[in-house]
Amino acid sequence: MAVPTRKIDVHHHIIPDFFRESLADLNLPAKILFPQWSPEASLAFMDQHHIDTAIFSLSAPGAGIAGGHDQVRALVRKWNDYAFELRAAHPGRFGFFAALPGLEDRDGAVAEIRYALDDLGADGITLFTSYGGQYLGAKVFEPIWAELDKYHAVIHVHPNHSFSAPFTTPFLPQPLIDYPHETARAASDLVLSGRKGQFPNCKIILSHAGGTLPYLADRISVLSQTIFTGILDDQSPRGDSIMEDLKSFYFDLALGGSAIVLDLLLKWALPSHVLYGSDFPFAGTAAERFTESLEEYQMNDDARELCYRGNALSLFPRYGAHDQKLQSPHSHD
Repeated sequence: MAVPTRKIDVHHHIIPDFFRESLADLNLPAKILFPQWSPEASLAFMDQHHIDTAIFSLSAPGAGIAGGHDQVRALVRKWNDYAFELRAAHPGRFGFFAALPGLEDRDGAVAEIRYALDDLGADGITLFTSYGGQYLGAKVFEPIWAELDKYHAVIHVHPNHSFSAPFTTPFLPQPLIDYPHETARAASDLVLSGRKGQFPNCKIILSHAGGTLPYLADRISVLSQTIFTGILDDQSPRGDSIMEDLKSFYFDLALGGSAIVLDLLLKWALPSHVLYGSDFPFAGTAAERFTESLEEYQMNDDARELCYRGNALSLFPRYGAHDQKLQSPHSHD
């Protein structure tokens, strides 16, 4: 029996007790559910599915709903410090994408980027697909991207609730259909606004196999240059550059391990830009089902090694050595 290829999980969430408690009094809609989580639960899932390292992130709706700027900044800082300590306690097993306040709080977001990357040595930054009714390519977010570009940062983009698709039926919770569309909208906005090309040092991972982006990529590229030419401005890419920019994203496979999704994504995406992701613990048993489906999918050994581990190591080389001590580049008190 072949030895299973070890994985690096770039889409793995944590819900510390203090975070759950901080949102308990906000009267959140019933459709926003926070599953039970513990470090031990993550480790058990990882061992079961041959995952060496899980890189944590904060899932939607994020900390931005916790109140005013001061409350949100404090909650984000506490989450980042907690993730740092958890990584330090489990060298090689855990990493983290740092959380940020909402990007509308530009000063707070920039300060947390600097703290997370300089002081904590975070593996990257989590962004959501939209903030305050604007997608990530909006010009108002340009200073955020400039800061991230300066650090050559890895950014994990996670969908959040669409501001344009209100909850209308109990049969269609937004994660079912709208989240994949939100990912495609945010990615397309980054490309067509020119923001993706403007800040080429940013390495952006899209959740859930890029949502509906791979399916819509040709449509986006062709129609934006034929029927809808008026949407492009002086910063927008033209010609083949649109498709090149769409393909320049990285794609995690959280909830995307089915054969029909893999057939499309692996044919369209750059082979070096596909990464394993589980969506634990929010995906529940679905995380196991999609991981098992991925493992059953016919793929040559080299491609599987890249998808499971090799491509992630190109972004996070520190996890290539299991026994190394993962320390912050600066002291952290």
